[in-house]
Amino acid sequence: MSNPEKRIKKIFPFGTHIYREPSRPLEEIIRDMRIMKKLGFNTVKIQESWCINERREGEINLEKIEILIEEAEKLDLYVYFGVTMEQAPAWLWRKYPDCRLVYSTGEKHEDPTQYLLPADGKPGPCWDHPGAREAGKRFIAEVARRLGRYDNILVWNIWQEIGFWPMRQIPGSLGFCYCPHTLASFREWLKEKYGDLDTLNRVWRTGFGDWEEVEPPRTFPMVPSYIDWRYFMDDVYLSRVLQWKAEAFKLNDPKHRPVFCHVASPSIGSGAEWRWAAQADVFGSSCYPAWRPFHEWDYGSPNAGESAPRELSILYEVEWISMIYDYVRCAIAPPRECWAAELQGGPISTSLHLGRVPEPEDIRRWVLTALSAGIQGLSFWNHRSEIFWSEAYGFGLLDSIGDSSLRAEEAGRIGERINCYADLFCKRNVSQPEIAVLINEDLWHFSQASGNNAASHLSFTIRGIYRMLWENGLWTDFVEINEASLNDLSRYRVLILPFPLALDENVFKTLCEYVSSGGVLISEACPGRYDKYGFARPGELISEAKEVFSAEHLSLQLCHEPTRPPKWTPIERSYGEIRPPTYLSGTGRFSEHGVLASLYVEKYRVHGAEPILLCDGDVAGLTNKFGMGRAFLIGTFIGHAYAAFRDKRTESFLLSLLKSVGVMQRKIGELTCRERIGENGKAVFLFNMSPKTVVEKIDVSHFSNVEDLLGEKIELSSGRVTIKVNPFEVKCLILEK
Repeated sequence: MSNPEKRIKKIFPFGTHIYREPSRPLEEIIRDMRIMKKLGFNTVKIQESWCINERREGEINLEKIEILIEEAEKLDLYVYFGVTMEQAPAWLWRKYPDCRLVYSTGEKHEDPTQYLLPADGKPGPCWDHPGAREAGKRFIAEVARRLGRYDNILVWNIWQEIGFWPMRQIPGSLGFCYCPHTLASFREWLKEKYGDLDTLNRVWRTGFGDWEEVEPPRTFPMVPSYIDWRYFMDDVYLSRVLQWKAEAFKLNDPKHRPVFCHVASPSIGSGAEWRWAAQADVFGSSCYPAWRPFHEWDYGSPNAGESAPRELSILYEVEWISMIYDYVRCAIAPPRECWAAELQGGPISTSLHLGRVPEPEDIRRWVLTALSAGIQGLSFWNHRSEIFWSEAYGFGLLDSIGDSSLRAEEAGRIGERINCYADLFCKRNVSQPEIAVLINEDLWHFSQASGNNAASHLSFTIRGIYRMLWENGLWTDFVEINEASLNDLSRYRVLILPFPLALDENVFKTLCEYVSSGGVLISEACPGRYDKYGFARPGELISEAKEVFSAEHLSLQLCHEPTRPPKWTPIERSYGEIRPPTYLSGTGRFSEHGVLASLYVEKYRVHGAEPILLCDGDVAGLTNKFGMGRAFLIGTFIGHAYAAFRDKRTESFLLSLLKSVGVMQRKIGELTCRERIGENGKAVFLFNMSPKTVVEKIDVSHFSNVEDLLGEKIELSSGRVTIKVNPFEVKCLILEK
């Protein structure tokens, strides 16, 4: 084995997945590892499968994996190693027939196949079953002991793409898990949360006489118990699974390597990622930019028979990458790291639907965008095109045959250049934004239960707000309000409260304190219309909102969209339900602006607030000085207007509002600019998401050395660098003191 010093050498992990079952022949993989090393990669990902490696209980065979790890060590390659515990062996199901996950209808999830497709064996066994959990712990412990002797293992991945998916589509089912073990665990958690049954009955408005009678909803989600049940399954159950897997590695790895887990993609609007990230040393997300960058409601989203517009596709790919890794990075508390756990390497392939082959400029754009959002490691999926059925011929940096490709060469080149500045890019050092979008897990679960696409509306308005800000160089963090202290919130000049229909009093009191102490709050319509458990409030706003906004609710009405067919508007049940397409007109200091109303128009009766938007002569937007800060209330959902219609008046209104409270765009001429700050310099990312070439001059007089990250020639004169950025290109300058 190599010198232990190698294990702690400072690198930016830059790798690619090379092995999972069913796999290519071992000799081909070994040959491909040599190719990847030659191309410039420093890490390979190896994924084991529990059902393959422990076919009979207690007989663990890791021979193939050990051969690959040893070959990687000879090549001076690090290993990013993942276990696939949800792909459980057949003997486990036979030994513990009651370890199957149970749907709310009482049916057991039954899937005896042993393939990694479609979802790495998910949902797997119920890990509340003590026998299944102990068997899983024993397997991980043995893997850690046996493979832990290798110095080149960099990190252990305990769960790749966390979640319960895929579920069977059972009519009326509310998902997992209703087995006796999980229900007992849920009751214990409720006892800890509420203390006694009387308190639970008061909050839920139920009449249980014994703890054993308490159950989550089974057919109808719009009840208070659903909020606690979904939090328990998404945030508590899944976090506990991550916790015991992590502990099994940490207790048995002799070299105590970090533990890693990642999501397929963050659920925008959900706060579960904050709880999951807390269970590992490294947290990340997969990202396949060309796998449908359009939401179905997005402006320009193609219909069947239409071609996807190229320029919008590129823009949305870049914005999606940036939002994914901003979201994940914000869920991670220091000193934990953020990785691009899987990044698309080749064409998307879903059975007979084969995507376009990425060009070198795609790879460059994707990697640099992820890097700008703060990633500290990256692994492509996959090194060579897939061999198995539904993903066959897809995802590879290399095609099914051949020793190279233009995209693989470009990826390797980028990886080598990033590692010239490993000290800079291995650190959490994205420049601090002035704006944060608030995330609320209880609101997410309320929206999931509410129907009428409520969860999609929550995600979509966040997407639109982020898009407006991103395209104007206004970088944005995400803050889970239930995890944040007043001190945490005070790091931001502005907080944006999206789709805030259900709010807890304690959450809003924290926001009031933030405003009172000098912060700026921008709320979309209907703040606290419901409490967190779905009960209506007198006056149709949370009581504290009346004080901080100095206004009361007047009326609320759905509104039609400006285009046909509609994207989200329901069919009117009778006349007068839905108002025509509506612009809210600016007034006072915002008289030159307007906002396209989306989904709802809420009007207000003001008491001391300053009107800023009007509808039919009534106030539909306002601002109020509260304590040392300021609160804005906008009577619609502004993210929809931009994401769905790219409404420029709405964009201009938001930019003007932010400018009025001192938040300025980060741009250099026509280029948006983002930075990662190091001890002795910084990386400056320059985005040109327009169809024309942009040339700008940048003052670098305070720096002793200026380089293009990818080694391109730059023009430097009199302390200014002239930079040319081609259409839809991302560049990165390294400025050293």
